[in-house]
Amino acid sequence: MEEHPHESIDTVFNCVIPYIQNGDDRNSISLVCRRWYEIDCMTRKHVTVHVVYSRHLPSRVAQRFPYLESLTLKGFPRVFRNKLQYVDLRPWIKEIVVSFKCLNSLDIRRVIVRDLDLEKLARSRGKDLRVLKINDCKGSRGNRYIHIGRYCYNLRTLCLVDNKKNQKNRKWLHELALNNTCIESFQFSSTISEYDVKDLTLLAKSCSQSLVCLKMGKCCLSDLRGVFSHAVNLKDFACCELEIFEQEGDQCAGLKFPPNMRISIYSCIDESVLPFLLPLSNQLRELNLRVYLNQDSLCFLIRRCPNLEVLYINHISGDNVLQVIGESCKKLHKLKTDGLAATHMGLIALAQGCLELECLHINFRKYTTIPNEFLVCIGSHLKNLNDFQITLHYSTIVDSGIRAMLIGCNKLERLRINYPHSGKLTDASLGYIGMHGHNLRYLSLSYINSSDAGLVDSGIRAMMIGCSKLERLRLNDFCGDLTNVGLGYIGKYGHNLRHLSLGGYISDFKEGLVELSKGCPRLRKLEIHKLSFSKQALSTLMFNLQSLRYMWVLDQGGPVGTLFWQRRRAFRCCCNLHLAAVIGPHTSIPWFWRSGYNFVPNAKATENTGLPVFFSLICWYSDRKSMNCRPRS
Repeated sequence: MEEHPHESIDTVFNCVIPYIQNGDDRNSISLVCRRWYEIDCMTRKHVTVHVVYSRHLPSRVAQRFPYLESLTLKGFPRVFRNKLQYVDLRPWIKEIVVSFKCLNSLDIRRVIVRDLDLEKLARSRGKDLRVLKINDCKGSRGNRYIHIGRYCYNLRTLCLVDNKKNQKNRKWLHELALNNTCIESFQFSSTISEYDVKDLTLLAKSCSQSLVCLKMGKCCLSDLRGVFSHAVNLKDFACCELEIFEQEGDQCAGLKFPPNMRISIYSCIDESVLPFLLPLSNQLRELNLRVYLNQDSLCFLIRRCPNLEVLYINHISGDNVLQVIGESCKKLHKLKTDGLAATHMGLIALAQGCLELECLHINFRKYTTIPNEFLVCIGSHLKNLNDFQITLHYSTIVDSGIRAMLIGCNKLERLRINYPHSGKLTDASLGYIGMHGHNLRYLSLSYINSSDAGLVDSGIRAMMIGCSKLERLRLNDFCGDLTNVGLGYIGKYGHNLRHLSLGGYISDFKEGLVELSKGCPRLRKLEIHKLSFSKQALSTLMFNLQSLRYMWVLDQGGPVGTLFWQRRRAFRCCCNLHLAAVIGPHTSIPWFWRSGYNFVPNAKATENTGLPVFFSLICWYSDRKSMNCRPRS
């Protein structure tokens, strides 16, 4: 009996869909038909949840994705982590214990995790977990990790980056060493001197064949002699800072490292540290230098590090350091510097010497002028550059230099050009970006000027048409040349935009916001700085952009104040100038009013307060008794 064509198609997609891993593609597939929705539910392996304060979301995730293997739970964005109260993860822990039977990877960030919850998680799911990451979480009384070390005995990756002051019980490292034999990557943020070094040595001995990555806080190299002797396959070692004691040099004598180990150090470097860095120089791959060295000592250190691949350095004065980097660091892939005072000669020597550079971030000091030849040299030599960021205070760079750089660096995916004080970019520069920046995915520009009205809008149109892959666009600190027409072009041609940031002192943007809302079908995050718009334009924007999930409105001195807005698919939200009117019977808005730099939850406001800056955080509740919101207007 012949198979029906539709059954053949279903068979094909049953085999194909499980191999599609991109989250956006998965979401699109689930909307095609009921059958594909069911296939996505049964085959989805990873989910990232950005909003963790919904009561019923854990059970819904478990019901929809019963065979989930990897779960990432994120709290509030980093920009608000010190200003807003963390979210309690207890409902999620309860659901993970009961429903997530196939879970083997868990990543938790910026939430409240209590010791009792971690104990339940470790006892019930510890034997199945292969990856566990706990980053910047609160709620512990000092014993949270003891249960991880005791019950999670099949871990491959363990990352514990937390507030070390809350960890009073240091026995968890000993338990971890006794019960684990297959850890491949281990990262913790505490200082090694706070623990018994024998426990870390025991862990390295137990995982001698599997351990390939070890990252920690401040450490003393002589204390890690046993770790390096046992972890024969260790490839990546990183520490935040080297701890130097008296007679350290005698104790480090004869210290041997694994043959293939790469060392990364993020440290303040001064003259006292140099004797301990020089024996490691051939194995150094990454250095983050907050330098307190004179120019001669810094050049001497860089010459001894020919295998450097990543270099962060805060201050560079003169061309000598750049020339030494170009001569010695031929394998350099990433260079970031903040506070550069050099001429174009040193920059050209850097570009001609480090031909493998993929990432270059340069922040020039004030009163440093750079001619156009620098960008031309970058385009001629740095063919692998995909991330370029430059901050100029005073410069003679013109549009032709940007054109030459874009033509040569055809792999460029991230570009940021910042002029804090005066505008040098023109509409012609925007046209060149659109003509030659076909692979750009991130673009940040500021202070764009034009001699004639309307030319900036034309440049925006050419840029958006050419940069069809653009996912993140930041147009901040504009002069008054961008109009509603240009904003409409962003909406019309920004098919792949996911994050848009707009800023500048522009008188009226209400029509532009409405035009923007007609396009950008994939926009998820929107930031608006120092723009004037009406409440009707803002509400229209929220209703039309169905994909929008996060919105920041920062307008100090304006009528709206500061709004942080999150949207769920279950409802829509409309914001007016005084309070947020929420449409839906089961919606709650906890309010946070800002007084200076302190955020006070649930503070009252009246029309006579001058409308201070506020945050609105939208939650979802099942019963009206637990609501804490304003009445609908």
